[in-house]
Amino acid sequence: MSLLWSPRKKVELNPSRYPARIRWLAMAAVAPAILLAQIPWWTSALMLLALPLLVRRWQPVQLAQMELHEQRLTLIGRHWQELESPRRVLRAGPWMAIQTPKGWLHLFDDQAPREQLQPFYQWLWTNRKHS
Repeated sequence: MSLLWSPRKKVELNPSRYPARIRWLAMAAVAPAILLAQIPWWTSALMLLALPLLVRRWQPVQLAQMELHEQRLTLIGRHWQELESPRRVLRAGPWMAIQTPKGWLHLFDDQAPREQLQPFYQWLWTNRKHS
């Protein structure tokens, strides 16, 4: 039974454009290190050619749906999870990472309007564990 002071909030999340940008940023950060490494030229050429192939499939685990109901947060991403309190919450700019028992989940600001995400941000901030 739902109480008046604990309304059910649910948000469907869109795919984010940020993981593609993160991949390009990772390649831009690693390429100079490969070029400056003291290895044979042919090895650095092979590594530079392999870099886009290695980074192409990498994708952070993103949330597809979130639901807040009676002080529990239900997260649906790669796995379905229900949290009473997250282990850790990291937030930097448009990105937020939530540590759960099954691993890290990532949420980006462009996945839903900020006013829809605000109750979830507040819940995660107030219920995080301090360790």
